[in-house]
Amino acid sequence: MSECFKFPTELTIYEVQQTFNEIKSYISEKDSVSFDFSETTEVDSAGLQLIIWVVYHSQKIGLKIDTISTNDVIEARCQKLGVGMSTPPND
Repeated sequence: MSECFKFPTELTIYEVQQTFNEIKSYISEKDSVSFDFSETTEVDSAGLQLIIWVVYHSQKIGLKIDTISTNDVIEARCQKLGVGMSTPPND
């Protein structure tokens, strides 16, 4: 199992750039990744864009996503956008 990238409690326009840089570093040279959004309770549109980018970019470059931990806030906002946040099935 891979080490997990834990997202901050607040993921707004003020935190997105720093978090983006940390994610790029985290995913470099990895075969599999895990993301933990469970403690993220404040999210704006910039934060949602980053969440969506992280998941889809990881899949696009061939990273295996081991787990994605979310919470009700993240699930509700992604559901409104029609974005699924469950962990993809293992091949």
